[in-house]
Amino acid sequence: MKVILLQDVKNYGKKDQIVEVSDGYARNYLIPKKLAIVATKNDLSHLGVKLKKEQEKIDSQKREVEDLKTKIEANILNFGLKVKDNKSFGSISLSQICDRLKKEYAIDVDKRKFEKHDNLTDIGLHYLKIKLDFKIIATLKVQVEGIK
Repeated sequence: MKVILLQDVKNYGKKDQIVEVSDGYARNYLIPKKLAIVATKNDLSHLGVKLKKEQEKIDSQKREVEDLKTKIEANILNFGLKVKDNKSFGSISLSQICDRLKKEYAIDVDKRKFEKHDNLTDIGLHYLKIKLDFKIIATLKVQVEGIK
């Protein structure tokens, strides 16, 4: 008997999958416990519409993340560090970088999404990788300049 799973069922499948199970297992266990329903034409068409809507939602979210990536990569953050005798004093933390991103460009990124969690202490151009959703990685440019 073909059934549509309403919840994940161990050894059979995940939610919204169509699986073939024995008639007794479906009638005596899956259907009474509301783990599955019989796969009729009407239910199959409803499932198709539901899966299509979910896929459109995922595609929309992925486009938003791609837009965020291009927005992050288009900007350069500038910071200043005190320098005396070619030695820098202080550092720039990830929370400072996140605050500046939010303040200047209205980009809200959690500091835990950065690949390396080290503070920036060197002068020059730094490339920081940010892990976004859907395994998309954006590269943020941070320019650190010396201030006397």
